[in-house]
Amino acid sequence: MAGNTTPTTPAQAFPIPVNGDDPDVPGDLATLAKAIEKRVVGVYATTADRNTKTTAAGVQEGMIAYLQDSNTITYYDGSAWQVYPPPPPQILNGTTAPAPTTGNNGDVYYQYT
Repeated sequence: MAGNTTPTTPAQAFPIPVNGDDPDVPGDLATLAKAIEKRVVGVYATTADRNTKTTAAGVQEGMIAYLQDSNTITYYDGSAWQVYPPPPPQILNGTTAPAPTTGNNGDVYYQYT
């Protein structure tokens, strides 16, 4: 192929070998497997296991991972792993207001006397 480019699938850019390439079936399959691996839901034992393995694979925005120890789904937003779906806001009440650094964005607190 001119310009030394590799043809890819239109939707997910998976590599496609072409006639005239040096025959390297194991190498071509490895390249394809690595491309697919970043687009499936990975199953990992723990957060540490996920971080180690996805860093080695080249973590990228949009990756999804299931964590077995907490039974949660996470996704990579381009800078950090996030829980999906995000936790719902809490509605709390009491006689004293909590510190503004506690809770999550969207939480509601009702203070009564």
